[in-house]
Amino acid sequence: MSGSGKTTVLGMPLRMYIALLAITVFIACQGYLLNNIMGAFACAMIVGTAFGLIGDKIPVWKDWLGGGILFANLAASFINTFKLFPESTIKTMTVFNGSQGFLELYVVILIFGSVLSVERRLLIRSFIGYIPTILGAIAGSFILCAGAAVLLGGSPVESVLSIAMPIMGGGNGAGAIPMSKIYGEVTGNNPSVWYASAFAVLMLGNIMAVLFAAFLNRLGERFPALTGNGKLLDVPSLSKEGPAQKQNAEISMITYAAAFTLALFVYMGAHYYAGKVSLINNYLHLGFKIHKFAFMIIFVMLLNISNCVPDDLKAAAKNIQGFFVKYLSFPLLFCVGLSTNLNDYIKVLSIQVIVYVFVVVLGACLGAALVGKLFHFYPIEAMITAGLCMANAGGSGDVQVLGTAKRMELMPYAAISSRIGGAILLVIASFMFSKFM
Repeated sequence: MSGSGKTTVLGMPLRMYIALLAITVFIACQGYLLNNIMGAFACAMIVGTAFGLIGDKIPVWKDWLGGGILFANLAASFINTFKLFPESTIKTMTVFNGSQGFLELYVVILIFGSVLSVERRLLIRSFIGYIPTILGAIAGSFILCAGAAVLLGGSPVESVLSIAMPIMGGGNGAGAIPMSKIYGEVTGNNPSVWYASAFAVLMLGNIMAVLFAAFLNRLGERFPALTGNGKLLDVPSLSKEGPAQKQNAEISMITYAAAFTLALFVYMGAHYYAGKVSLINNYLHLGFKIHKFAFMIIFVMLLNISNCVPDDLKAAAKNIQGFFVKYLSFPLLFCVGLSTNLNDYIKVLSIQVIVYVFVVVLGACLGAALVGKLFHFYPIEAMITAGLCMANAGGSGDVQVLGTAKRMELMPYAAISSRIGGAILLVIASFMFSKFM
């Protein structure tokens, strides 16, 4: 909300926005929302932004509980749980976010703009140490989870298998679901037996990760030496000026079109490579696959390192990323929330489970910080990316965590945690299920 002496929302006078909001809610409640991308986008922009702005104004909540990002998400989940919108409206919104690709587009733009705008040598140095930092987060979560089980009189192995692994597995579609299939194949039991509880624990872990993100953001404000404010690597900049510093330069509209087109092209190429070309995905049959987001990160890194993308196009990509973060985060989290149900969290609410989830997320943060320090990573950024983005609910969880932490520029690292880190967990799960189940 801004304006020169007048309150505006999305650049509109407040009265005009409130009128749009009231009419949109009325149409959505009537079940007469346009059943396509236009109706869904309008509803997400208008209603999602409203919830986000409200969350950013609530005392305590805005500083410690995720602010507008989490509020928009939980408000949408509340709407879905209590059926305040008809099923047709919910379906339109969830299809828009899912199969129509709103969430994918958001992540693609953030990956493209973030990776392309990082100084080349910094980019190489940061990614070299990132996988070991993820492994540190996994080790930390497993160790603390097993330790908590010993103190609470439970089984350390069982606690790791049923709580730590689903939380650290990279989300639902790329983590809990394939992990349950591995469980079924290894044990001969019904995969749904393991999956039902794993999904509920995973959702609770996502909420805990978002709360940790809010805390770490405040910790960084209190102790500035612990954070790079969105930069992972704790070294002086290797260049005096890069595309991120040229954002305010004159950039033609055609350059924005070129940057947007190139982002979509690289993602399309990554999709084809993952599905048809990759040895790991198509020929080696290792029991897991590398997600196309991971290949996209590699391809954009190669574009950056090869220096074949003009500086003005890099700056345009960075500016488009900034637009998505500033104006589309609340709408996105509103859409994500409409596909969740508050009852999924309530199912597993018990003091013991909450303690387990807390120590898993804490262990992920501590493990990431300790190993990340060896590679000169800022502790808070290492904990957010390699820790919390391993412990959240995958792609949508990455958006929630980074939005709450106010560090959306870290999306490439978050995507590696959710995708490559998730693939690593599937390998670990395959071993542990066969060894201990």
